[in-house]
Amino acid sequence: MLQYNVRDILADPRIVITVEETLDLPSITFGKEEIPIVQPPAVQGKIRNVEGNVLEFRGVVHLTVKMPCSRCMTDVEVPLTPEFSQRFIPAEGLGTAEPDEEAEVFSEYRLDLSDFVVNEIRLGIPMKVLCREDCKGLCPKCGHNLNEGPCGCDLREEDPRWDALKSLLQNQDRHGMEQEV
Repeated sequence: MLQYNVRDILADPRIVITVEETLDLPSITFGKEEIPIVQPPAVQGKIRNVEGNVLEFRGVVHLTVKMPCSRCMTDVEVPLTPEFSQRFIPAEGLGTAEPDEEAEVFSEYRLDLSDFVVNEIRLGIPMKVLCREDCKGLCPKCGHNLNEGPCGCDLREEDPRWDALKSLLQNQDRHGMEQEV
């Protein structure tokens, strides 16, 4: 699963490793939520030796996840195509030097991209998903999906600060009726 022996590419910078794999990943954890993956992640990219013992992996992953609409809670299939680039340095070549802050360290000439790709997928997951741009959401009183039609609830909100004025108007209406009789 996305593990590569990079001994040859470290010795000869002209070598390029092409990555084309599909991950067996049925779901992904995002915070406390488990998000189902509908279309398995297809990873495509290249590993290159960019400077001496520094390797760079550039690629993209194509997948589709199923997430609830943020307004009406209907399941939505969301296609994702996060692109990424990451540098890697072998632990054997570091000696006492500190690694580049942006580079990941790997050991024994085995570069495992699995965790990196899964993290990139997590970063590509949107915080908010809509089933459609004009989603009407749920009724705040009964929970009915308003995309399926009106529910019949009275959604008029009355501001309690106007209650005193309403009672004055109601009293005036009653007194006006008494005088007409």
